Amino acid sequence: MNQSQPTQIDDLLLFFKASADALRLDILRVLRVESFGVLELCHVFSIPQPAMSHHLKILSTANLLSTRREGNSIFYRRSLIPSHEPEAGLFRALFTAIDAVPVAHEIQERALEVHQERELSSKAFFEKNANRLKENQDLIADFSHYGGCVQDLLNGESLPLNANIVEVGPGESPLLATLVKASRHVTAIDSSEEMLEKARQVLGENAVTTTFRMGELSDIEHASSDLVVVNMVLHHIASPAGFFQTAFDKLNSNGRLFVMDLCPHSQDWARDVCGDLWLGFEPVDLETWATEARFNVGQSAYLGLKNGFQVQLKMFHKP
Repeated sequence: MNQSQPTQIDDLLLFFKASADALRLDILRVLRVESFGVLELCHVFSIPQPAMSHHLKILSTANLLSTRREGNSIFYRRSLIPSHEPEAGLFRALFTAIDAVPVAHEIQERALEVHQERELSSKAFFEKNANRLKENQDLIADFSHYGGCVQDLLNGESLPLNANIVEVGPGESPLLATLVKASRHVTAIDSSEEMLEKARQVLGENAVTTTFRMGELSDIEHASSDLVVVNMVLHHIASPAGFFQTAFDKLNSNGRLFVMDLCPHSQDWARDVCGDLWLGFEPVDLETWATEARFNVGQSAYLGLKNGFQVQLKMFHKP
């Protein structure tokens, strides 16, 4: 007898046990492109923590969920489809089947409440700490350390001078000045008027050629942008996966999304000092969210910083 058979059979039993429960299937559907902590999932599904932890353990044991530690918190997401057989076929069939079933409206509403709570927390932090935010953020990723690579990637895109460029959350980064040199039509959008004012100060006299808009990317006209830029902002956004979909909707055909953010790190102090919701992202997560939103993956670059962090720069193209 093949000695591997008992292990394979055990894996199959775990898989079928985990998938033979309606609530666990709902959890997998909600975690398709999202990541939630245990208490957040308790709110989404209106069940107590012991019960939720029980279901998460069963799903994790069957390798249907993966975990990631964010400081003192553990977040759950749906596992990627494994490359090995026979599990790959089972995972693919299960995910395809459950994703064809809409998530109940009340579950969607409670998931939205979690996102809104994250957004309020992030906004409150920026309003309280605007005066010292740049100094704190430079401790993690000073733009001067990766600005040259940003310029090289932008040059490689051959954007026209009349391209409509939107930077989300520009703050005091010099990137906005780089974008103004690349195009005559640049919009800086932020949910904080104080942060927009700081962006105006960074641009100086060039601010008169730039549009400053209070709000969110979702407020931009549908399919009106050639390039959306998000620099060290994604880790402040409540739903990174949702941001990719919003960006796709706001871009013209052949438009680009340019993402600059941190690779995963364990520096939990960034939450308190910089208001980070997420401690960086796995490159595969960014690419998964992008492809889920129907982007094509373009150029990428990875730069190690002197303080131990690593920056990833990724360009995504709308077909």
